[in-house]
Amino acid sequence: MPDPTRNQFHVDGPLSDISVAYMQEQEDYIADQVFPVVEVDKQSDLYYKYTKGFWMRNAVERRAPGDEYPEGRFEMSTDNYYCNLYHLGFPIADEDKSNEDPGVDLEITGSEWLSAQFLLNREITIAADMFIAGIWGTSVVGGVGFILWDDYDNSNPVTDVSAAKQTIQKSTGKKANTLVMGKEVFDILTEHPILLDKYKHTAAGILDQEEIRKALKVDRLIVGEAVYESTAEGGAGTTGYIWGKNALLCHVPARPGKRVAAAGYTFVWKLADAGRYTVAVSNTRQDWRDRDLLKGKHAFDHKLVGTDLGYFFGAAVA
Repeated sequence: MPDPTRNQFHVDGPLSDISVAYMQEQEDYIADQVFPVVEVDKQSDLYYKYTKGFWMRNAVERRAPGDEYPEGRFEMSTDNYYCNLYHLGFPIADEDKSNEDPGVDLEITGSEWLSAQFLLNREITIAADMFIAGIWGTSVVGGVGFILWDDYDNSNPVTDVSAAKQTIQKSTGKKANTLVMGKEVFDILTEHPILLDKYKHTAAGILDQEEIRKALKVDRLIVGEAVYESTAEGGAGTTGYIWGKNALLCHVPARPGKRVAAAGYTFVWKLADAGRYTVAVSNTRQDWRDRDLLKGKHAFDHKLVGTDLGYFFGAAVA
């Protein structure tokens, strides 16, 4: 009698306890950290802006007894926001749900995919809106406005950031407190000799995020590490970092409020049936199509509200 074949002992099938997905960690996304979030009741509206000179000019005069008091007047204008609506669904047909293997988990997979999509979209959106040259009070380009920071022999990120902080403060009276940069810029700074020299008796030859923050004397250092595929579905698949090789120094208040200066705000429309900036995924039954629809939506506007409160370093490394 012939020996049994391997396939008679075991028929291959998908495992139910593991699967592979290219899902990025939530902490890699930084869109909710850059600017304060302002929740609003309407999709669009106005907000007041006082002129900078109203607060920075000295209007006080000498006065002799009995003289009229000199007086000041409001100098203000309005600007507007508009929260674009973003939405996405994931259909689950009854036939697919009945036929799925245990390892597929259509509802869990769909919910996680939707959540990841909204994180990715808002990251791409804020980087496209805010992490660009030409919109800030000062924009410089590596190799032209300053020496590339990966030129370890000649560059000095400490003096570059210090000069940028002075530029913002002299223009606005506010101190720049936040530095946002892409992963590729951060990795160069972890081994920059100028920064390493500040820790030569304590560091182990490569710096962490907190050490770089202290060396550059900013209150917050935010590093964008998320990546995305820029080609359409079915394309060759080109991936890269969302935040690029750039850095933005800016003034960000601890919280939004009246008469508060800020480089930018994220306005979020408080839709009744949607999540806020963090999207809640809901399940809607569509009996006429014999399926469930997982869906999520939210509406926001990454709004630059103080151009002179930002200093942009474009192409900071090669």
